[in-house]
Amino acid sequence: MNTRTLLLCAVSGIAVSLPAQVSVDWNISETGYAIALDQQNNLYTVFSTQGAGTDIILTKRASTGALAWSTFFDQTSTTLHDRATWVATDPQGNALVSGTVYGGSFQNPVPANSLLMKFSPTGQMLWRQVYGSFFDGSYTRKCVVDKAGFTYVLGLGQSGTGLVTTVRKFSPSGGTVWTWFDVGIGGPQNIKFTPDSALVIAHRGSTTDGYTKLDRTSGTTIWNYFASSTTIGDVAGDAAGNSYLVHTMPQDQSSAVLRKVSPSGALIWQNTYPITAYRVEVGADQAPVLSGYPAGGGVGAAFLKVDPAGAQLWVNNDADGPNNGFLLHAQMMMDPYDNAYLCAGTLFAMGICKVNSDGTTGWYVTTPSSYSNGFALGNDHAVYVTGGGTARLAQPVPGVLVAPRVLLDGPYVSGTGLMSDGARAAGLLPLADPYPAMGYVHTGPPSPSTNASVLSVTGPNAIVDHVLVELRDDADNTQVLASRTALLQRDGDVVDVDGVSPVGIAAPAGDYFLAVRHRNHLGCMTAVPVALNGTSTTVDLTQAGTSTYGTNARRSVGPVMTLWCGDATFNGQVKYAGAGNDRDAILVRIGGLVPTNTVQGYFAEDVNLDGTVKYAGTDNDRDRVLQTLGGVVPTAVKNAQLP
Repeated sequence: MNTRTLLLCAVSGIAVSLPAQVSVDWNISETGYAIALDQQNNLYTVFSTQGAGTDIILTKRASTGALAWSTFFDQTSTTLHDRATWVATDPQGNALVSGTVYGGSFQNPVPANSLLMKFSPTGQMLWRQVYGSFFDGSYTRKCVVDKAGFTYVLGLGQSGTGLVTTVRKFSPSGGTVWTWFDVGIGGPQNIKFTPDSALVIAHRGSTTDGYTKLDRTSGTTIWNYFASSTTIGDVAGDAAGNSYLVHTMPQDQSSAVLRKVSPSGALIWQNTYPITAYRVEVGADQAPVLSGYPAGGGVGAAFLKVDPAGAQLWVNNDADGPNNGFLLHAQMMMDPYDNAYLCAGTLFAMGICKVNSDGTTGWYVTTPSSYSNGFALGNDHAVYVTGGGTARLAQPVPGVLVAPRVLLDGPYVSGTGLMSDGARAAGLLPLADPYPAMGYVHTGPPSPSTNASVLSVTGPNAIVDHVLVELRDDADNTQVLASRTALLQRDGDVVDVDGVSPVGIAAPAGDYFLAVRHRNHLGCMTAVPVALNGTSTTVDLTQAGTSTYGTNARRSVGPVMTLWCGDATFNGQVKYAGAGNDRDAILVRIGGLVPTNTVQGYFAEDVNLDGTVKYAGTDNDRDRVLQTLGGVVPTAVKNAQLP
């Protein structure tokens, strides 16, 4: 059944402009206060019901819109009720939900306490922390989660001398690491990570905006800053540790003020610009982009970009189109390609718009589900938005093309210069990506399946197996920025799932370390970054002249280099003896008792990829493990040369 037939709310009535740039995949009548994605683009939304014993509701859906589960904490008190404020995910796919416990009547509730809850990817509540003294008037605004799984909750808290903006850091197990209290420069508005691993906070007083930068490890203040303003302000950081602070001048609503301050908080420059700005983000090019209303404070969506020296690069005063008049601006973000997005509302519809990196309007969309509260950018390049409803907006996926070449030692036949394709000929190769089932978590969208016609090809272009292709950060080659599964031909060409094309990877043009991995061979990576873009680039890892990371990363077989075979446990190591060795894995696969047994199937223990796991006899897989280690010292170990 087509996914669109499962929707709770039809997409008729949705207004979309510049249709080549975006399409509405689905739109459902599910209200959300906030939205977050995991690495597989499953989306989490939070909402709260009304009435006695009010509960926070957390819902998980697949990127297709299909419901995975919906769960809640049963607040059984008849005098207290919970309300959600934000949701975020950690690298393991757990959902962190911030909220506030309220007391009093439902018509006039009073904040009582702050809370944070953690839910597993299957919907189980792992822990719940209600913090602050009972009925201290605290509340939460937002939470963010770092790559180590620590959560930072922004809100209002009791400092001992009054209620002030506070940030509390929680460990992955729910313990408090530190608590920070503001000196009194305004209530909590927004919290963000900065590229130099700090936190920045935007505050709001009655007529002033405050800004703070915090040390993320210790929770200590790096600097505070405040300014008179008629609008709520915002702050964002760049990779050098500088910060950009935005607000609007009290005497002139057409003049957004942008300040650049140093890592220590010293003013570098201050300029005014012709929009009413509420938000600022810094792109990958280290240039800030402002968003708000057009000059004069009218309705709509305006964006303005300046360079790091403060020179205005462009302004777009009609990013939401001529007939929308966006109000209720909710959230701004930028994607890795320096495009800017803003979600908002029109009182009658949920709206979101995109401005391209050059300042031109990308697209704008409204859906018949009233106001937007938040959105998330998927690593599949889709935009997921929630508010009066929840929707997925699909965009064309920009990316790079690469044509790796690699030979696997297990099936390689030196006499022909080709690899054997016994597993394919036996009909054992799966159509779908096999690596997620082996525990590999892709960075980026899931890899598509191939089809039977591709696997029916014979000869030098016949498919040997699926391989992993990774693009790693040119400044930190431990960080995988994008990955996907592709197909390996007998002659060593790595191709896309259509069996012929270069491999397309959703990543911006740039320099990357390229790594190729296999389910029972040791992967290898280029020694230096490779420039990739929309034109296919060949990276030939079969040639000795292509330098690779580490030492002895490949096996020399005559004129070519092959990947070392024998990693039957897919752990990046080949072992013949000792705990967790690959020889025992082969024996277990054939039954563990009779060493002359064989078993046919698509198994990692089939080291030579002939479709049959053998422990003894001709062409057995156990000997290939020992040969990789040199064939002399069975206690030797060979590790994949990957950081």
